[in-house]
Amino acid sequence: MENPYSASIADPSVHSQGQVTPAMIQALQGTKPWVRFCSILGFIFTGLIFMGAVSMMFFGSIMSGSMSETEVGMPFAGFSILVSAVYILLGLLYLFPSIKLWKYGSRIADLIGSQSTQDLEAALDAQRSFWKLVGILLAVFIGLYIIIIGIAVVAGIFGTMSSI
Repeated sequence: MENPYSASIADPSVHSQGQVTPAMIQALQGTKPWVRFCSILGFIFTGLIFMGAVSMMFFGSIMSGSMSETEVGMPFAGFSILVSAVYILLGLLYLFPSIKLWKYGSRIADLIGSQSTQDLEAALDAQRSFWKLVGILLAVFIGLYIIIIGIAVVAGIFGTMSSI
């Protein structure tokens, strides 16, 4: 007698050991150079942004040190530190997606070598992780844009009212 509680073969909840097809590998292999390219560009831009932050701090300290107390040396130093902090935050925003892309490219390379379902799952999970991070960053930026636009509108209204 057959067990009525056993899962049938047609049941999609039953996981079978599927195979990685050559078409799957070829599709991911075709994306690997572009994933690496975008990741390397992200690392390059991160380095340039960090160099910009360091040079802004360096030149800000030189400018503030070379000016007398009556000149604008102290406000300029504070401004350069603020801009440097913004540059560092921007650099971090480039760094994390670049790392995620690099990991995704590495998982694709592992898949090409092994052709195992575990490496396919790891590659797809790395891709999911990248897109999740990008989605979160986009949501944060949209929120920031809404806040900044709201502040600009309110400041414009108050600026107009005070000039009347």
